[in-house]
Amino acid sequence: MRQHITVDGRRVVAVNPREIALGTAFTIRQPDGTEIDAVAADVGSAIKGRKIDVLMANLHDAKQFGRQTVSIKIEEESE
Repeated sequence: MRQHITVDGRRVVAVNPREIALGTAFTIRQPDGTEIDAVAADVGSAIKGRKIDVLMANLHDAKQFGRQTVSIKIEEESE
């Protein structure tokens, strides 16, 4: 597991690199309007299609966050 859940102040997120390039900065907007600044910094075998996985500090936080339908706004694509 990673030592840090953020990189340069952005939350680490696992993505499907066919959908979002690694290194891409983006904002996640949750259904309640909360926004999370994120960066595509990981991939995972369970990340298929247009899904993302937000890295959490612990299991409790992950369960609290749960599965959500979110929108994302790409801010900066990696080259």
